[in-house]
Amino acid sequence: MSRAARSITKHRFARNKRYVLFVIVAIAALGFSAYRFLPGSETFSSTAGSQKQTESNKANSTEVLSKNDAGLQQLIETWRKKYSFDASVVVIELSGDMRTASYNATSSIVPGSTYKLYVAYAILHDVEQGKLDLHTMLTDGKTVQTDLQRMIVNSDNAAARTLGFYYGWKNINALLQSVDITHTDLYNYIPPSTEPQGNKYSTVSDLATLLQKLANGTLLNADNSELLISMMKQQQYRQRIPAGVPSGVIVADKPGWLSPADGYDGRIENDAAIVYGTKSTYILVIATTGSTTAPLTNLSSQVYDYLQQS
Repeated sequence: MSRAARSITKHRFARNKRYVLFVIVAIAALGFSAYRFLPGSETFSSTAGSQKQTESNKANSTEVLSKNDAGLQQLIETWRKKYSFDASVVVIELSGDMRTASYNATSSIVPGSTYKLYVAYAILHDVEQGKLDLHTMLTDGKTVQTDLQRMIVNSDNAAARTLGFYYGWKNINALLQSVDITHTDLYNYIPPSTEPQGNKYSTVSDLATLLQKLANGTLLNADNSELLISMMKQQQYRQRIPAGVPSGVIVADKPGWLSPADGYDGRIENDAAIVYGTKSTYILVIATTGSTTAPLTNLSSQVYDYLQQS
């Protein structure tokens, strides 16, 4: 064999040797990685401990983003004990310390006209999808935007019925389910009748979820979020949550009420609001059975003072 041939052979042997060593090291590394996750191994225990620490850190991070506040919780419970009526409450702070508190948040309620927020979401969702236009003429001879305005600003029941039947009440229920609003049922009809049979149902937790997603811009796009919130800011019935905050503080809300004058056996007083305080923006949803508007205003005032001054 020539010197050149021997040199080439030697070079190939060295290269092959390096390749073999690389394969051996890679196999060993893979084997060690698999062994780390075998139950009962010491390495698995160490990794599990690290994973638990990571999960703990995530949990702590979540608490920072949204944490139950003992003082706010006590405030709500003290308020509740002053009265004999049934109540459900949710507070979610959207800025600052991100404090939360609730009472009977997942108990079923008759929403009154607060359900119109759900209808407005469904309609604006279809506008975003290009399935509907704000200038579309409806069966009542009015445009989509006109009926939305009447439904939210004036709490017009006829506009709500037109929009609800246009979209389909079962379809609204399904859409709400898709965005984690899971305890609301707006379909209280027995076809072919279009007259309601019984009540619609929801929870203050579901209403708060819708408002939180709306305020955070995860429910609708920026234009449609602003459109709905601007309508809520113009809402004309201001005797409940808006009446409990200082003059000049902006409140975007949708109240709902029922009484014997509406054919309801009893009295419902509800309000679902985004309050834009000087130091803290927050969601407040109150639902009561057997109350007047005054206790809602009183709780609104207390929550406002607590979140702005604490």
